[in-house]
Amino acid sequence: MRKLNYVSLYGFTVRAIHSQVAIIGGGTAGLNVSAQLVRDGHFIPQQIRIFEPYKMHAYQTGWTMVGGGMCKVESTMKPMEKVLPKNVCLSDCPVVRIDPEQNTIRTMDGQKYTYDQLIVASGVQRDYASIKGALQQLENPEAPVGSIYYYRYAQKINKMIKEFEGGKLIFSEPPTKCEGIPSNIVFLTHERLSNRGVKCDYHVYKANDCVFGIPKYAEILGELASEKGIHWHLKKRLIEVQDHKVIFEDVETKQLYTSDYDFLHIVPPQKPASFIADSGLGDSDGYVNVHPNTLQHVRYANVWALGDCSSLPTSKTAAAVMAQTPILIKNLIRTWKLKQPPLSEYQGYTSCPVYTSNKKVLLAEFKYNKELDETFPVFQSSDSKVMYLMKKHFFPFAYWQLMVRGLWGGRDGIRLFKGV
Repeated sequence: MRKLNYVSLYGFTVRAIHSQVAIIGGGTAGLNVSAQLVRDGHFIPQQIRIFEPYKMHAYQTGWTMVGGGMCKVESTMKPMEKVLPKNVCLSDCPVVRIDPEQNTIRTMDGQKYTYDQLIVASGVQRDYASIKGALQQLENPEAPVGSIYYYRYAQKINKMIKEFEGGKLIFSEPPTKCEGIPSNIVFLTHERLSNRGVKCDYHVYKANDCVFGIPKYAEILGELASEKGIHWHLKKRLIEVQDHKVIFEDVETKQLYTSDYDFLHIVPPQKPASFIADSGLGDSDGYVNVHPNTLQHVRYANVWALGDCSSLPTSKTAAAVMAQTPILIKNLIRTWKLKQPPLSEYQGYTSCPVYTSNKKVLLAEFKYNKELDETFPVFQSSDSKVMYLMKKHFFPFAYWQLMVRGLWGGRDGIRLFKGV
């Protein structure tokens, strides 16, 4: 790992630091791109710079298992220096501004960086603060409120489930591009409490207008929920959390609904980093405005994005990132090195594995326009133990042992050959 900070004292100016490829974000998307760029020999590590302020890299998908009592939080996190490709440059000060006209990046400490190609992989921010009272209850160790979207709150959820003695459970969900993750904790909680014989009243409040965005999987999950006595309330958005009381708003009529609770799980609204819109790279919602099939920015040919921060109209999942990465790299090399037009290869593939118990998983796979795109159809007409074994055991192995080395191709398997 290499960290550079050149400062010229003459005239109090800061010398710009140049990289051929700048990657904003060291999460799953940024890490996967950098690992494959290095492994495939497109760039030497010193030509790549990653901007990532966090010292620890998290396998955030694993926080579902933390909240569900299936693993310890320590297994979901590693120091950044342990997962970055060797000798890739790292800047750990937050990015505050991009000037795509001048190919420059500014960080919070005033340092200026320049680039030839920019890949934005900054993910999204959890906006708990947009729900009145949510942070206060989440931070209160005595309040029965948690969330699998942050590791400390996921640990709290696990403790809440262990100690719960019965009553009304509420699971809230804002408008989201990944409906699988919120459903996970609903079914895992039901499984654990049912095994203990705890009498419960389960309610899921979703701002979306359906149980799941793909009809096939919506029918399967809806039937499973009905069998388990889980009640769905659609088009309801959580706007306030109080002590053992919540307030929801109907997304269409704006009518307010109040309910008591004994257990509350919150899925936070999510938003892209503000520097994206401030830099003129965002769409109307602030996400990096890229072509849905090439991942190239609609205005700037040397700007790319993938993962949660992108405008790609598909579910925000790690599986989507794995499918997007080789296409982004291929098009970056084509347009920059080979002077050829990008290929429109990405068709929106993503997958959402949903735990329906602590022994079965429903693997939902689809692409743009809600079209099914299944890898194992024989195991995807219902929840399956085979899919559970893949989700719980193989996927974490592939992440930590293969993906961080540039060896994981998602559903294409181990990458034995160069991607371009």
